[in-house]
Amino acid sequence: MAGAVGRPRRSAPRRAGKNPREEILDASAELFTRQGFATTSTHQIADAVGIRQASLYYHFPSKTEIFLTLLKSTVEPSMVLAGDLANLEASPELRLWALVAAEVRLLLSTKWNVGRLYQLPIVASEEFEEYHTQRATLTDTFRSLATEIVGEDDPRAELPFHITMSAIEMRRNDGKVPSPLSEDSLPDTAVMLADAALAVLGADLPGDRVERTLELLRQADAK
Repeated sequence: MAGAVGRPRRSAPRRAGKNPREEILDASAELFTRQGFATTSTHQIADAVGIRQASLYYHFPSKTEIFLTLLKSTVEPSMVLAGDLANLEASPELRLWALVAAEVRLLLSTKWNVGRLYQLPIVASEEFEEYHTQRATLTDTFRSLATEIVGEDDPRAELPFHITMSAIEMRRNDGKVPSPLSEDSLPDTAVMLADAALAVLGADLPGDRVERTLELLRQADAK
C-alpha cells in the first residue's frame, strides 16, 4: 500500500510559529545567525523543524529564498513607517526620532538577532539585490531626515542610521525576545538610541516624542 501523501508527522517539538512557514523561518533564523549561511543546509533546517527536506521546498524554493525573506523582514516594516512619517505633520526632529525608535524596537522584538544577517559575506551576492535596494532606500530616508536638521553636506547626516544599527550589537542571540512589541511603551534601548541620534546632530529632543511615536505606530498597525 502506498504511504500517506503530505506533510509527515513531526519528529521534533514544534518550533515557534503559527504555521509551517513561520516555523521554518524561526529555525532558519537560529541556524543562520549562529553558524552562518554557507554552513547551514536545508537538511539541517528541516530537521530543526521536524519535517522532511522535501516538505521544506513546498514553502520555500531554496535556502537563498529563506535567507532573503529574513533579510527583508528587517527593513520592510520600517520602510512602511517611513512612508507614513512622510505624511505626518511633525518636525523633522520628531520624524527622525520616531524612525530610529521604531527600527530599534523592531530589531529587539525577534527571538533571534536577524539584524546580524546583513553582516554575513553572502549578503553582497547579486542574489540579494532586492534587499540591497530596500536597505539603500531606508538608509536614504534616515539621511534625508537628518539633512533637514543639519543641512546639506554635513557628514553627521550619516550617523543616525549607524546609531540605530548599533542595537544589533547590543542585543543577545539566545532565542529570547529582548523587548516584545507593546502598544503602550518603547524599549529603553530604543529611546536611548533615538535620543542619541538627535544628540549627535545637535538637535533638541521633542518633548512628547515617546507618546507621539507610539500613536503613529498604533495608526500604522491599524492599516
